[in-house]
Amino acid sequence: MPIESAKVGEIVGVTITSPTAISAEQNGRPMYQRTNFNDLPPDLAEALRQTDGIVRSYLAGLSFLVQDTSRDPSFLGNHLLSYLAQDVLQSTLSVVVLAAEGMLSVARRELRFLLEASIKICFVQRASYGSSVEDKLVEFDKVLSSQRISIKENLDLDMLPDGLRPAFAEEVGRLYGLCSAYVHLTPVQILASIGAAEAGVSAGKERPADVEALNCIAERVMAASLVLLLHSVPGWVAGDWLVDGDGASINWHFMGSRFIAGIDSHFDYKHERQGTLEAIQSARKASVRF
Repeated sequence: MPIESAKVGEIVGVTITSPTAISAEQNGRPMYQRTNFNDLPPDLAEALRQTDGIVRSYLAGLSFLVQDTSRDPSFLGNHLLSYLAQDVLQSTLSVVVLAAEGMLSVARRELRFLLEASIKICFVQRASYGSSVEDKLVEFDKVLSSQRISIKENLDLDMLPDGLRPAFAEEVGRLYGLCSAYVHLTPVQILASIGAAEAGVSAGKERPADVEALNCIAERVMAASLVLLLHSVPGWVAGDWLVDGDGASINWHFMGSRFIAGIDSHFDYKHERQGTLEAIQSARKASVRF
């Protein structure tokens, strides 16, 4: 399925018309002046457009995942995503909104929530897929209430090749640590604020390099989230999304992730891939960037 054919802006009954589609007025009075990319220096605008592209690509995958899984009548009552997809959507969408307004530290906090939520959703769904959401809340109360993510070590991510599973666990831990440094007041955050102040950087005066650094973390966090969420639903959902009608891999930003590429390789057994498997594997290897 080409990404252009996906309903990128629709998920669980909500249509996204713009990454900054938030009312700027209250009672007829402007609350704040939203940033227009066209008013920014070209290099900063380009960095923010990349942020927007990453977010939209993630939402395309999330939207398909939810819609495809919801074909199962039990989805609404049994899957945490039937209720939490809106929270995931809001945190993801906020990354580009916050970045556009120069609030990069806050964007990192949202990425931390996204990763933590994905870990917990994956763990709970794999542990007890068929139970109701209400029963899950009781059975996994301690897991869902805890800020610890040690449960990632107990995840059976069977669509990842064996050789990538330890690397993925390390990646999740590293990313969670990077994002957590901006959730609570820490020396890392204080030193970053001191450095930014000395360089004359503040919200509205951010540097393209700062946005690019956020983009690097954001695409890695979102790739990890997608790996986890794809393992929280039946395996055929990943196959439906990643494998195009002619057997080729989907044209998608996150095919640049070694972990998403690893999941894609799980479907090399498919009949439609056999005639061009060598070319598909070569293209997949060449596409990996992070």
